[in-house]
Amino acid sequence: MASQIKVQTEQELAEFVASFYDDPYGFVMAMYPWGQKTLADGSHNPLARKKGPEPWQELQLKDLGQHIRDSAYLTSVGGFQRVWRSATASGHGVGKSAFVSWLIHFFMSTRVNTRGVVTANTAAQLETKTWPELGKWHNLLLCKHWFTFTSTSYFFSQYQDEQRKKNYMVNAQTVSDDNTEAFAGLHNEEGTVFIIADEASGISEKVFEVAEGALTDGEPFLFLFGNPTRPEGEFYKCFSEYGTMYNTYRVDSRQVSHTNKLHIKAIEDKYGVDSDVFKVRVRGLFPDQAFDGFIGISQVLDAQQRELPEDDGAALVMAVDVARFGDDSSVITFRRGRDARSIRRLKFHKLPITRLADMCADAANKYKPDAIVIESTGVGAGLIDVLRDRHYRVIDIHPGAPAERQREFVNVRAELWDAMKKWIDNEGCLPEDKELADQLTSVRYMLKRDETAIQLEAKADMKARGLSSPDDADSLALTFAVRLPRRDRWADRRTGHNGGPPLAHTDYDVLNY
Repeated sequence: MASQIKVQTEQELAEFVASFYDDPYGFVMAMYPWGQKTLADGSHNPLARKKGPEPWQELQLKDLGQHIRDSAYLTSVGGFQRVWRSATASGHGVGKSAFVSWLIHFFMSTRVNTRGVVTANTAAQLETKTWPELGKWHNLLLCKHWFTFTSTSYFFSQYQDEQRKKNYMVNAQTVSDDNTEAFAGLHNEEGTVFIIADEASGISEKVFEVAEGALTDGEPFLFLFGNPTRPEGEFYKCFSEYGTMYNTYRVDSRQVSHTNKLHIKAIEDKYGVDSDVFKVRVRGLFPDQAFDGFIGISQVLDAQQRELPEDDGAALVMAVDVARFGDDSSVITFRRGRDARSIRRLKFHKLPITRLADMCADAANKYKPDAIVIESTGVGAGLIDVLRDRHYRVIDIHPGAPAERQREFVNVRAELWDAMKKWIDNEGCLPEDKELADQLTSVRYMLKRDETAIQLEAKADMKARGLSSPDDADSLALTFAVRLPRRDRWADRRTGHNGGPPLAHTDYDVLNY
């Protein structure tokens, strides 16, 4: 195969690489050691059992090659360079980062003085996934000695002058509405410009507009990749109203050789093949999430996949949502800072108050929370009385009471859900739990009081829509009713009844965000 070809001199290597100018698939097949048992230094070859790209990768590489050849013909007869625009919506684990690495190597190796930006809407995506993958493939590249790989850039090694180096370089940089500098000065009239956006679902319209401005001269390329987490936004529009401008691709994780088929089957069994979760994670399809949902499916999926930090010093909050009706459940939820995943929540159905109090006491004695929060409406008030009689200190919260910030929220429940939403969006770690995910994303909202105050859909209205009461989600929301000092900062620790849970000081900061 092509990867076995031997080149004796730098001139031969340069001519060999240049022969793939309009053939990215041939480049990928030739420049990496597919199928070789070991690398040149005798070390293990991670591609020893791989024959080449996945079918979806091969298709795109060949389409890209055809575009380059067609564009070259147009310019040869006096026409303008055509802009390559592609959008790829995929399930998880399909080889997206590897494909991005090949694109970078292809453009940098076959085109002198190429400029590029690889971007994402979060630093974590670039720093932990996309860019490290480039480093892995750099070590396998036949002409790797031409380039230098750093934590944020990839450039031609032979240029010493900073300006020349800058004009033959790829940078990794996050972007946002307030930070579009990644595209500033990216124009390259005499050469190639490419932009690669990973996790493009989270990139805003403003960022897309600035990116388009960098593609007005030279040989321009724009590649968008992402899990289709949001049925709105610019990435979504690439598959709908912008369809004539983009080459669009969908990649199903089930059709990729290296994905974990047992894990995929487990997701299918748990959520169903037509569920939003399975569509986004596996099928590469956009979800059907309603636009009036208070918390979006994409945010919940991100929180389920987010890496869980070790933080024993964070305060632990235990919250109880008490069942009020026959079909509802009483739920005990624990959250330690960013972590609502490690301690499994407890659910009980049709328990007498005294028995539920026993369950709460057992959980408190086992996990030693720093605060116990219970909804005080209806039968919840009775549970609070029983636990206080047993000398447990309880914070009682009335979700229907007026909100602290009444211009923003109609009641306390909306205020708590807003705090939970921000936590999910930014740092929260949720369990992979279908019931909780469904509840979090099913609650709708409306604006009251001159269209400024948020009010959540009532539980009775949800039941009228054929949905169950969001007891699990409400229990998690209750954990945001208090703000506690970190455990590792307390100078004074107290214990509860009979050596029970350590409790925080009495001056809880209730509903203070």
